[in-house]
Amino acid sequence: MNPSSKNLALRDPALAALMGAIDGSDFGSDDDESFGMGHYGFEFGGFEFGDDYGAEPDHRQFKRPQGGGGAMVPAPQVAAALWAKHVKQTAHTENRQRLIEPNRGSATKVERYQFSVNQALVLGVAAALSASGQPDTNIRPQRVTMNAPAPGFATISEIKVANVSVTVGGTADAFDFGANGVGQSLDMPTLSPANRATVLGNYTGFVPPGYVGGAAYLFCASFKGPATIVA
Repeated sequence: MNPSSKNLALRDPALAALMGAIDGSDFGSDDDESFGMGHYGFEFGGFEFGDDYGAEPDHRQFKRPQGGGGAMVPAPQVAAALWAKHVKQTAHTENRQRLIEPNRGSATKVERYQFSVNQALVLGVAAALSASGQPDTNIRPQRVTMNAPAPGFATISEIKVANVSVTVGGTADAFDFGANGVGQSLDMPTLSPANRATVLGNYTGFVPPGYVGGAAYLFCASFKGPATIVA
């Protein structure tokens, strides 16, 4: 036995109204206006997805509950169209908000940061390199760049991150880590403020063309990668 509109109203009047079952028709019938008939999913009764929310509604698409009292309720196909538009607009709004707040909705806040270790040099005076430092937050470096201005300027014997050596043999030219280099990504351990990054090597004393011997030069090794936000 199919439930009557009165039965439905007693169970869940809001749902029954949305599905068009409180206008006196039997919920299980094959009437064209019932939820079970084929207009739902094929057409939206003249409602367009592009309609503005502020546009004047077509009152033919709304019904009053049985008895004539209460607010007008939308036909099922109109309610479905409104819901689809709401979902689409919400998704678009969320995508736009993530442009200025990429960590929106995430319990972990991550950005891309860099920190550097440095050593003061005097051009023309050979010296050992031993630059070391600690970041202010957790960071997982994915690239190291060094400001060696020319090949032969300095050599690198070891790069150590969080007590793990990420160079596994041989000596490298610091120029290999130039900012203009490509294909230089490294998978280094996550570095916390409790650990250090260290760059070991030697400045050869070479003075590149355009530089002046005896001048001060700050050697920089920069670590870049995903990091947790400090503030």
